[in-house]
This record gives sequence, structure tokens and C-alpha cells, in this order.
Amino acid sequence: MVCRINQINKKTNVTYIYEAVSVWDKEKKQCRNKKTCVGKLDDNGVFVPSKRLTTEQAVARDPIVTASAQIVGPSIILDTITSQLGIQKLLKSCFPQTHQQILMMAYYLVANGGALSHCETWCKSHAPSMAQSLTSQRISELLASITTDEKQTFLAKWMHTVLEEDYLCYDITSVSSYSELNEYVKYGHNRDNEALPQMNLAVLFGQNGRLPVYYQRLPGNITDVTTLHNLLKTFKTLEMKTLSYVMDKGFYSKKNVDDLFVAKDKFLLSVPLSNKWLQHAIDDIYESIHGPEGYQSVTGHDY
Repeated sequence: MVCRINQINKKTNVTYIYEAVSVWDKEKKQCRNKKTCVGKLDDNGVFVPSKRLTTEQAVARDPIVTASAQIVGPSIILDTITSQLGIQKLLKSCFPQTHQQILMMAYYLVANGGALSHCETWCKSHAPSMAQSLTSQRISELLASITTDEKQTFLAKWMHTVLEEDYLCYDITSVSSYSELNEYVKYGHNRDNEALPQMNLAVLFGQNGRLPVYYQRLPGNITDVTTLHNLLKTFKTLEMKTLSYVMDKGFYSKKNVDDLFVAKDKFLLSVPLSNKWLQHAIDDIYESIHGPEGYQSVTGHDY
């Protein structure tokens, strides 16, 4: 199927018209869109065909005499997924005025992965079209209008939806940046071994469903071990029920273990072998843990 795409050149403000055809890439074994410029629109919105087209080809491509088409594949798939997960209903309850625009921006990021400044152009060729309400300026205004309370409300409701029968996995990743304006960008332990400051992003996701549940921005100079205390305070504020955590040894400290016990949460936490008390504890039971009696069953798995 041939699709018509209008794309605005930001430098010249000229609207160019492209035809996109889906072709099969044998090497990468996936479909690719091949775009060809067939003309542009003048100041009055009249179609001006490309000089490479013959008279017959130009007439056939004139928007006045041809039908337009929209790509519906992404919306069919993503509508089904968001409906099954309950995201559409949840967004509408938290953002009654802007939930459709937020969902379309999410669809664009999932399907295309580009900068949000290009979302308007993408929306023009994809159903349902919301291009007029998703200009670059409107997107900036919409994102700026979302308050911290609204985000926390959405995340709290989403967590309750996901975590009915699931475990939480908690980890931190870092995103390197050249920004000098972001207050979270600071020098710290760079996981990509880049000589750049970074922002840390703490993420929770369900062990069974593998769905992201919660996120929190953190300064780039903060260590993993110091973040857990604030996370437990956040869950208390959100009135979460008893949770189960799975964490790596980067989060181990005596204080963190004490805090988890006080919160009465279940947890599985790796302990670094560099701890002397752990080395002594292993020495005390070294002989017994190498036999069959040393196996322990945890959440249905033998260790």
C-alpha cells in the first residue's frame, strides 16, 4: 500500500509531499518504508508536482483528484494492548482533558522512537489523526502542565493494578548527558564508562509481567545503596500494601535491611562476599552446604 506523508521543512517552512511504500529488507528480515518526494504545496496550499514526474504521474498524485490513506497498523496493535492492560481507562481517569494526546505521544514513541518534536508529522499519516492538537508547541505546553501530584496519582494507580500478584524488581540505570541545565545531571559512577556526568533513573518493574511499574529521577552522584530508604518512604506515602523486592548486592547495607524489616516487606537481597560476617557464616556451614541438604527452595526454585 502506498501512503501519502506531508512533511514540513523547518528551515524553509515548505510542506513537501512524500509517498511511502513498505518494502521487505531481505538482509534485516523486516519491513522498511521507502519514501519518495512527489512534490510540495505552495503558499496557497496548491500541489506543485516534482519535476521528475511526467504529466500523467503529476495528475495522478494531485491531492485534489486522489484519495488519501492513513496507516492503521500501530493503532490496531497498541489499542488492543493498552485496552487489555487498562491503561486507556487509567489515563482517562487521571488526565480527563489530555489523555488522548498523551496516549498518541506514547504510541509515537513506541512505533517510531524519535524526538517528540516530530510527533505532529507522524500523526498526519497515522490513524487516529491528532496532528492539529499535537504541534511541537502544544506538546511542550502539555508536558509542562502535568503536575507532580498528577504523575504520582497515575503511578500509584498503575502500581496497584500491576502488583496484585507480582514481585518487584528494583534497579538503577544512568543516562549520560552534556546538559548544563538539568539539576539531576552530576558526576558519579558512570555505568557506561563515559567521562560524562549523568542522571540516574530508578526503575521498578514486575518480575512476572515484566511491565514497568514506577520510576524516579535521581542525581547522578547518588549511590544505589542510599536510594532504598527514600523509595520505602515513597511507597508509604502512596499507601502501598506489603511488597516483595528482588535486588542486587548494590543495594545491600545493614540500614537497608533494617528498614525493610521495619516496613514488614518481603525481600530477596544479594549480599557482597566482601563482608566479613558473611565469610565467617559461610565457613561455619561450609561442609553442609555442599550436599543435597544444602538446597533451598525459594519462590518455586531450588538453590
